[in-house]
Amino acid sequence: MELSFRRVSKASPCPQCGKPDWCTVGDYGVVCMRVQSAKPVKNGGWFHPFDGARGRPVAPPPRRQPPAINATAMHRAWLAGTTAEAVAALAAALGLSPPSLAAVGAAWAPAHSAWAFPMCDGYGNVVGIRLRNERGKFAVRGSRQGIFLAAVPAQKTCFVCEGPTDTAAAVELGLFAVGRPNCCCGGLEVRTYARQHQCATAVVVSDNDKPGLDGAHKVGGELKLPYAVYVPPAKDLREFVRLGGTRAMIENTLKQTVWNV
Repeated sequence: MELSFRRVSKASPCPQCGKPDWCTVGDYGVVCMRVQSAKPVKNGGWFHPFDGARGRPVAPPPRRQPPAINATAMHRAWLAGTTAEAVAALAAALGLSPPSLAAVGAAWAPAHSAWAFPMCDGYGNVVGIRLRNERGKFAVRGSRQGIFLAAVPAQKTCFVCEGPTDTAAAVELGLFAVGRPNCCCGGLEVRTYARQHQCATAVVVSDNDKPGLDGAHKVGGELKLPYAVYVPPAKDLREFVRLGGTRAMIENTLKQTVWNV
């Protein structure tokens, strides 16, 4: 029997992750590109079956669509109210410098008691805002998922990190960096951005575990550029910087790395 799947949308987001893109919904379940299950599929996602009581598929209840937001205006307002002292305190807590955090647009969001980082599409338009505080990481309601961009000059090699603070860590090392929203998403947006900046190669920074490495190769394959996967000798790239890691160390490692063409 041939199964039929349809793309999710803003009007009908994914029942698993709640996002309006990447995932598909079929007669008997969902292929989610973000939430893992015990049933991986060939396109890089994971299958989540519906409740099949009595052998009949049951569609999930519809999710209420969050209101749209003006992410650009929201971020600008928060950025204007953020003091240099506040950014310096965050930088000290993260083991980074204030300029590297400023490059990724770090702003204090008093309405959420959290630090805010803009998420962008591949053309640099702000489409959502990621929030971070002591309780964890989340997003402003109504945000679209996007990539984290750094206001630094382009280079021939684009380093594809995970999240805004690792992107800031790459900036700290003098690298041209872009942050994907998680280990396995954001490749298409990064590809658009890298093409606009005439990047010739890409390095995907990955955690040293199977989900991280699988996600890094998935994203790398979507870039349509020669790419290598780099695993820092630390918990993540920010920890690597905090421990004294340098750009030269990364470049020496890449000399011994297999590049995927």
